[in-house]
Amino acid sequence: MATGKRQMLWTLMAGALVMVTSLAPAGAQAQGGPHGRGGRGSWDGGLMLGVPLHSLNLMPDQKTQIQQILSTYRTAAKPIIQQLRQAQNALGDRLLTPGSLQSTDVQGQLQQIASLRAQLLQLSGQATVDIRNILTPDQLTAAATTKAKLADLRSQMRQLMNPGGATTTP
Repeated sequence: MATGKRQMLWTLMAGALVMVTSLAPAGAQAQGGPHGRGGRGSWDGGLMLGVPLHSLNLMPDQKTQIQQILSTYRTAAKPIIQQLRQAQNALGDRLLTPGSLQSTDVQGQLQQIASLRAQLLQLSGQATVDIRNILTPDQLTAAATTKAKLADLRSQMRQLMNPGGATTTP
């Protein structure tokens, strides 16, 4: 095999492996954390709106409605997450199989992964809209304020961690 083709194959394999490993947290994020307060990126923590829901002084009926929305979301997302993990594992296995491999050989698997991720995105978007519609105008204003403050804190942290260098946005 020519050196250029070999280098391109290795680049493709490395890129696909990075993609596969970076997709793995998507399933974990949808699971949420204990007691309705998940970590960064978790649904139960409310960070799909950019702020923790527990910071919005929710009324008991709002909490109940949100718990129901999240439960419905998790139930619908669970089989898709399982399929996504299987598809990612199959792609990883395919990339590590000895022999010739072209980008067209994995195109079907990449399309399946993209489709599953799109399904999860649709579900999470609907859950986010449903939760947002439960919030009062005052809670939405408080959420916007909290989100802006959190963004400012992240910016300050980046500046502290990289005092002389260029800052990057998340």
